[in-house]
Amino acid sequence: MRRALEVVREAGYAQIEQEVELGLRAIAVPIRSRRKRVVAALSVGAHTGRVSQADMVAKVLPVLRKAATEIESILVHSDHPQFH
Repeated sequence: MRRALEVVREAGYAQIEQEVELGLRAIAVPIRSRRKRVVAALSVGAHTGRVSQADMVAKVLPVLRKAATEIESILVHSDHPQFH
């Protein structure tokens, strides 16, 4: 488990391949606070018959990363202590 988390940290994203539900493939990115602490995650799931794992990384991941960056820029200006 520790090695798996290390791989996710290094890659900057996580994937599931039917571990949660048969036929479900998903990819997720962290949303970080001002202090770079992970406070949330953003994910997209799809049926394995509709989107390949390679397409999740090539096509979905860049969109998720952009959205996470936009959310983080909003949180930077938040007064909520959880996001500091």
